[in-house]
Amino acid sequence: MSVLLGKLIAALTAGGVLLFVLSFTVYRKSYYYQKAQAEMLGVARKPGVLSRLVTVGIMLSVILFFAFVDLWISPDVSHSFLLVFALNLLLVMLLSLFDALFIDYFLLLVWRPAFWRLPEGQPTRDRMMHHIKIQFTVGWLFKVPTALLAAGFSMVLRAIL
Repeated sequence: MSVLLGKLIAALTAGGVLLFVLSFTVYRKSYYYQKAQAEMLGVARKPGVLSRLVTVGIMLSVILFFAFVDLWISPDVSHSFLLVFALNLLLVMLLSLFDALFIDYFLLLVWRPAFWRLPEGQPTRDRMMHHIKIQFTVGWLFKVPTALLAAGFSMVLRAIL
């Protein structure tokens, strides 16, 4: 059991690092970031097709990450779909909590490192609190399908391999 816990902690750590890197690189080209930037600047600009493709690519990468974590955590054991889904949902929830508390709240509102060159007063506390609230309410519309798709994909990969 301690090996499984160690692998879960390693997966959570790797996911947190990847989420952190993603948040300040590729994510800035995504639909949601571009839309938030336009709203912040008061511009009636719609994000383009490329931003939508980047967003889909990010989602596919996240699903693949969880599917490969499933295979890495227990390579020789075939678990039930429900158990794999529950494990994925737990990791999704923990990474979402990391994103909300560490990245969105601490880094963007409290610390605001100068090297990120965030615009003065942006993002606002109200906007980030709204974003965090959405992440833990409507965000489930993305979290549950992500965990389901990753579990399904890992099951297919396990059957093939």
